[in-house]
Amino acid sequence: MFLNCCSNILSTKIFLSIHYDANAIIFLMHTKKAGFTIVELLIVIVIIGILAAITTVAYSGVQARAENTKTVHAVSTWAKALQMYKVDKGNYPTMHSCLGGTNTYTSSFSGRCYGSETDGTWIVQQTFLNEMTPYIKSFPSPSDKNAYTNVNQHRGAIYYRESVGTEKIFVTLLNVSTCPDIGGLGASYDRSNLTNGKTCYYNLPQ
Repeated sequence: MFLNCCSNILSTKIFLSIHYDANAIIFLMHTKKAGFTIVELLIVIVIIGILAAITTVAYSGVQARAENTKTVHAVSTWAKALQMYKVDKGNYPTMHSCLGGTNTYTSSFSGRCYGSETDGTWIVQQTFLNEMTPYIKSFPSPSDKNAYTNVNQHRGAIYYRESVGTEKIFVTLLNVSTCPDIGGLGASYDRSNLTNGKTCYYNLPQ
């Protein structure tokens, strides 16, 4: 009887041991299968790439809107100052000039806001700033981001006197399809479509 009891206990231990080992093996097999396959990893990588691209585009759009807001605000301030100049002098300034301070466009193209690097016309003219000083507290800077992927610059804004009574401000905006209204200026007109934006022009009130 004692031997039978011991035999039963031993058989039970052996069974439990075998059962435990079998469960351990099954667990390990399932754990191994729970890992990512190559296909699953590729899908995750593709999804991450798509999300990154969407984020980049969205961020680029936010940047463009911020730059355009800066430009529109600066141009509106310049337009009001130019009108004050006209009221005082009887005419608008006679010289062309990029709008901004002397350091606005110095990041590239030798300070040009328009045209090629060898064109010395389209810079911020110090004489123009001297004439405008009584009518504007500071020289607000539009964006200096180029909207044209070419050797020529299209950025910021330009005061241009075509003739007496036909004075304009040319404005470059990023990633836009239409020209917005700008306070202090007349109707807007499309000047040219650029790679990354548009140049618009506005007639100054007479």
